[in-house]
Amino acid sequence: MEKRFGAVAVVSIILTGIIVYAATRPVPNAVPASTKTPDAAPALPPLGYTEHAQYYDIVANYPTTTPLLADVGAKEDSAAVALMRNFIGDTIAQFKTGGSFEPDRKEKLEIVYLIASSLRTVSYIFTVYEDTLGAHGNTFFRTFTFDTKTGAVLSLADLFAPGAPYLETLSSMSRAKLPSIIGDGADASFIENGTTPTDKNFENFFFDNKDFVVLFPPYQVAPYSSGPQTLRLKITALANILRQEYLYR
Repeated sequence: MEKRFGAVAVVSIILTGIIVYAATRPVPNAVPASTKTPDAAPALPPLGYTEHAQYYDIVANYPTTTPLLADVGAKEDSAAVALMRNFIGDTIAQFKTGGSFEPDRKEKLEIVYLIASSLRTVSYIFTVYEDTLGAHGNTFFRTFTFDTKTGAVLSLADLFAPGAPYLETLSSMSRAKLPSIIGDGADASFIENGTTPTDKNFENFFFDNKDFVVLFPPYQVAPYSSGPQTLRLKITALANILRQEYLYR
């Protein structure tokens, strides 16, 4: 079921539930690592993917249509859905071929998504949780943002005026705001290393109403114990570098 991205707490609740489940569920049997074989990206059914095998559990949710169908057209909608489904399929395939598959333990992959929108965009925010039998599970994000007038998938650079120092601006703003967001676990070296002015450090972005949001997975800007971090910037604070079409009016 599709849900709106209401606030930072929504992501925290989802991640907490995933981690609690992984920590408390019974541990089934698994097959030895020597028996695993590479898997191609699976054919995804329309309404979500679920697979409970002897040595892993996989649950993945993804959209079957987007607002682009009504706003732009069927071709753009199909392209957006295919892009996101390809990401899901590739993530599942990588999980199946990269696991250790130890006896008497079971690995887990769970993919959920939320939706956020502004006057000119719609974004899909995927949270991926993997338990591959390490000290703890790992979480990462993948966001897809689409222009609801053209149907185009937007990169970070697409949002800003030509020649605008957007990476330097995002880096500076992040370093100023993240210490108070992270709180007691804030570490200056973590924050500095995770917010250098590169596209990769700010690749998980979206517009949520009047906010520009960046998601940082665990370890990027804080220790694992501090969890993932969410940076929200008012669109008006970026008005001098954003393209005019993405300003909130």
